[in-house]
Amino acid sequence: GGGQRGLKMADFNATSGLAGSLATKPVKFGAGEKAAEEVAEKAKYRTDMSNATWVPRLEREEAEADVRFLTKTAWHIGHGYTVGVGIAEQHGFATLSTNKGKNPPRIYEYAGLTVKQYTKSSGPYMKDQQQEGRIEDMQKSRKARHDAHVEECEGKVRLINESLEPMVVEVIRSLRQRLTENEGQIEQLFLQLADEFLTRIDMAQLQGVWSDYQEYSKLRESWISEFDEQTDQLEVQRAALVQNELKTLGAVLLDIAHELPGPIERYLEDEALKQNILLLNNRRAYADMLSRLRKREIELDLKARIRWEERKHAWYLTLHERAVAKCRATLNSAEYTNPKKRDTLYGALRSQQTILYERRVNMWSDLQSLTPPSLTVDKAKQWGAGLHELDGEQELEHKQRCGAIRKFEMEHYDNSRLIIERMKKELKGYAEMTDAEMPTEEELKAAGEEFEVVVLERRDKGLEAVEQVSHTLAKQLVYLRVPGERLEKLILQVATIVEDYHERVTSARESHLRGMADGRRLNTDQDMKLEDEFEYLLTCMRQDGNVDSLQANLPLALSALDAVKSEYRRFYEEAMGLTRDYTSTVNSLLQTIDDDIEHMVGLSKEPVPPP
Repeated sequence: GGGQRGLKMADFNATSGLAGSLATKPVKFGAGEKAAEEVAEKAKYRTDMSNATWVPRLEREEAEADVRFLTKTAWHIGHGYTVGVGIAEQHGFATLSTNKGKNPPRIYEYAGLTVKQYTKSSGPYMKDQQQEGRIEDMQKSRKARHDAHVEECEGKVRLINESLEPMVVEVIRSLRQRLTENEGQIEQLFLQLADEFLTRIDMAQLQGVWSDYQEYSKLRESWISEFDEQTDQLEVQRAALVQNELKTLGAVLLDIAHELPGPIERYLEDEALKQNILLLNNRRAYADMLSRLRKREIELDLKARIRWEERKHAWYLTLHERAVAKCRATLNSAEYTNPKKRDTLYGALRSQQTILYERRVNMWSDLQSLTPPSLTVDKAKQWGAGLHELDGEQELEHKQRCGAIRKFEMEHYDNSRLIIERMKKELKGYAEMTDAEMPTEEELKAAGEEFEVVVLERRDKGLEAVEQVSHTLAKQLVYLRVPGERLEKLILQVATIVEDYHERVTSARESHLRGMADGRRLNTDQDMKLEDEFEYLLTCMRQDGNVDSLQANLPLALSALDAVKSEYRRFYEEAMGLTRDYTSTVNSLLQTIDDDIEHMVGLSKEPVPPP
């Protein structure tokens, strides 16, 4: 009925369509029944896009001529020919060679058309197809379709190439952008090794910069490999699309049959050659680009390695300079230029000298208490022995204190040399750590020569200062010892004189005291006797009331009183005489002592003339 005719009409219009043919599997035409069955089996997998109408039927006459031609073609297919198998399959022949020996079918049975719609004549067998001019019209139609398909295929090929060009440009632009951005990241990475940052990093951070660069290098290589794969895929896709178009065009041109298969194959080979040349040129360009990119990557890696090695060497030099500066700062610090222990030792020496001097001054002050009768030969000898002991103690103290300072100066020199040796060890360690050339002993000696001179000069100055102090203390001790020895000698002689004259003064004093005691006893006895007589006369005069008796006793009482006074005067004069004699004797002795001491010391009582 009408539904079946509509379906067959749609199938007929889709027979030679090329829209969407890039995804169409080409139909191969073979010979024989088995080949025809294989072609029919493959024809089942044609896509929906391949079934779209490619040329609208604008004229009824052309459509009528095509239907008649297809009718004959389908009948021949039914008798075993393989040309137009796809069309026969779409028009009702499910099994090939089933029409062999049968009468030709009517048009509408396999074309889906009616004579009333598409022919000018009536009748089931279309006898009017042999009219004049039909074959010429069919050839013109074939040529027009042939040329249209060729032009359409060329347009599609151009479209394929034009559509792939933006993809190629985008792939190149993306690669260039990523490589440029990565170069900026690499530059930022190497900025971490700038001179101002070298003193703050260690070997791990330095190695980390190179490891990060290697990661960047691997990433860049992956981008280049990805670019290679993408361009290769684009060219493979280009080849597949063009190949599909050419295969489809070949199938269509063979189906149209405007030209023989030979010229069609030569045309397709020429087009394939053109596209192959295009593909080869593209691949040559990609290969040249990849070669330049990889060469540039090698150059970048080489430059980066050289730059990193230079930065590592600069870091090594920085470490070298830092070790030298650290050694210089340590040796120039107060701990080594003016160590506290040295001040402590010299301070202890000064304190001890002050104590010993105060002891000496106290001993000299003790001489003030050594006065007669305290000044004796034994005490003078004891004072001299104490002075000798103080001198010996001070001399021993000088030796010990100066020896301790000398020992410190040598230890300080050794410690300073340890700092220099530690610097040399650090320089070796830095060279080993950075894979730099190990410094020779001459280079290490040259690096530490500056500091060796400094510490040696400091040691010599320190020892010289100790020697000067020791020499000064020895002179000071000699300066203090000589007056002490002289004082000892003087005190001993004075003590000897004092003891001699002390005995004589003591004898004179005792003689004076005995004379005074004897005179006092005599005076007491005489005074008691005379006072008794006087008291007796006074008592008698008080008791006797006779005037004559009183007048007679009064002269006696006055005489007795005069006798008492005379006794007191005598005693006084006698005592004063003894005292004057004693004073004269003592003064004479003291004057003799003074003269002896002045003569012994070499002094004089003469006034010193003014300067």
